Amino acid sequence: MPVCSMTPCYLPAEGLPRRPQGRRRRWTRHFPDQSRVCSMERKPGRPRALTVEVIAQAALDDGIDSFSMPSVARRLGVAHSGLYRYVTDRDDLLVRAMDIAYQDAVWPGSDLSWEELLRELGESTWRACDAHPGLDRATQMAPRPAPSVLAQMPGWVSQVQKGGFTREDAAVAVEFVLALALDSSSQMARLRRIREKYEQSNDVPVVEPYDTDEVWTGRGLYGRKLDIFLAGLETRRNA
Repeated sequence: MPVCSMTPCYLPAEGLPRRPQGRRRRWTRHFPDQSRVCSMERKPGRPRALTVEVIAQAALDDGIDSFSMPSVARRLGVAHSGLYRYVTDRDDLLVRAMDIAYQDAVWPGSDLSWEELLRELGESTWRACDAHPGLDRATQMAPRPAPSVLAQMPGWVSQVQKGGFTREDAAVAVEFVLALALDSSSQMARLRRIREKYEQSNDVPVVEPYDTDEVWTGRGLYGRKLDIFLAGLETRRNA
């Protein structure tokens, strides 16, 4: 029940009326000053330092793949509705939080060969996902890419293209490696949850060729998949 509508039974003992002593006379109940009571429930105002970047960082800290607008508001100590002065909705905040995560990553320079660049793109993506658990799944579900990654993709495509590939193949190569790293990171997180749930490996139905340490540990089959892709891509050079 809201504080401002409290009935006498919810008031503290010292707030209850007392019958005057002596001769009987009419009297009225005295309640605490309602303006003072209401002020106790007033939610904290928005901090002066609150910015889009602060809100996005709070979402990232809260859990990039699991945060909600109310949980971010609680973390910041502000009213839920106050967040919408800065972001449109959760999807908008998700992309902004992703962007902070990817801005923190160290991306490959422009002095690498096409193969080194693609391998380093995968490494950078893995490091970002390791630093921010859930970033892989969040990126896959986001309505649009992180601006900081999107801004660099033309340069990466151009660098691979200089290695002797068509622009179309270079674009596919860059996108494929980024997607492969994200998918593999997400897959390994899922496999870890499965291993934690089942004490005995025999409890998990697995097709025999995939029941290996390579599949279940580290980065799984990511390295092998990347090697196969790059070997195939090599055959399309200068084609």
